[in-house]
Amino acid sequence: AVVQAFTSPPTLLLIGGGHISKKIGDIAKTVGFRLWVVDDRPEFANSERFPDAEKTLVAGYKEGIEQLPVTSNTYITIATRGHRLDDVALEAAARSPASYVGLVGSKRKVVLIYKELLRRGIASKRLRSIHAPIGLNIGAQHPEEIAISILAEILMAKLGGDGKPMLLSNDRLKSIKDSV
Repeated sequence: AVVQAFTSPPTLLLIGGGHISKKIGDIAKTVGFRLWVVDDRPEFANSERFPDAEKTLVAGYKEGIEQLPVTSNTYITIATRGHRLDDVALEAAARSPASYVGLVGSKRKVVLIYKELLRRGIASKRLRSIHAPIGLNIGAQHPEEIAISILAEILMAKLGGDGKPMLLSNDRLKSIKDSV
């Protein structure tokens, strides 16, 4: 007998519906993610702003994460409008079973939030698994570029990539040259 496992598609949960999340949401479906959005402002969590979202939830960030069925097949990005909100959202995400948690922000902000989360009992091992600041370093400046760097990092985590350029090695180039 053949046993086949069926799982739901991976879910990308955007915490905060601002400009970076909007751009991530515009691309997420094209790379195979279901999309959920949580924001505490109705104008940022709605189907008009996120037409591809399966769920839009107007709620506090902690409450939103706790209300949704987050699993190990969930990828969470946090891009709220403020440090205190990031703090609360990251704690809730860190306590969830999500396989990927990432936070938009400066290195300084990340360090401050990590110190607070350690005080609140989040294990250092879990903090080390969080991607913060989120995204691959591609020199992104604009929201569209930042969104691509974030989705590239999420796909790298999901697919098991290493993030290194796919260049031919010098040894490989030499062997090609030698065979010509």
